[in-house]
Amino acid sequence: MADFAERLSRLGTENAFVVLGKVKKLQAEGVDILSFGVGEPEFDTPENIKQAGIKAIQDNQTHYAPSAGIFEFRESIAKYISKTRNVPVHADNIVVMPGGKPVIFLTMLTLLNEGDEVIYPNPGYPIYESVAEFVGAKAVPYAILESKGFSMDVDEIEKLITPKTKLLVINSP
Repeated sequence: MADFAERLSRLGTENAFVVLGKVKKLQAEGVDILSFGVGEPEFDTPENIKQAGIKAIQDNQTHYAPSAGIFEFRESIAKYISKTRNVPVHADNIVVMPGGKPVIFLTMLTLLNEGDEVIYPNPGYPIYESVAEFVGAKAVPYAILESKGFSMDVDEIEKLITPKTKLLVINSP
């Protein structure tokens, strides 16, 4: 049997798909549930997106894209952010990846050392806690409460900051 890296024992599991299974079962039984689980849309892929995918295949756009993502797409994102957030952004500062987990994992792996602290929203994406612990950091949750309109409470977050705090996760639509 292979000897696995010791850090593997720190990699937590996510129960999102277990919960999703229960949600699907209850929905099949007629229970009305608004799921905020795995991020799966509650609608089928729109026809224009299906057709764009088919056209891309027919045009042989079936090879690897640049590692940072297609430049024109990144440029479109940069223009959108610059316009809607009034923050100058350039496509060279945008990276497009397949999903959020790789970005979160690589960011924490890059920024956090053993013993550092990461403050993250709770409830929130379970990967924040599991990856922080995997890299040897301490996961410190900050509460997102309905009674406060599901908004961040800056005063409460400031109380969580210590000399070991290295990363603050802000996740807001």
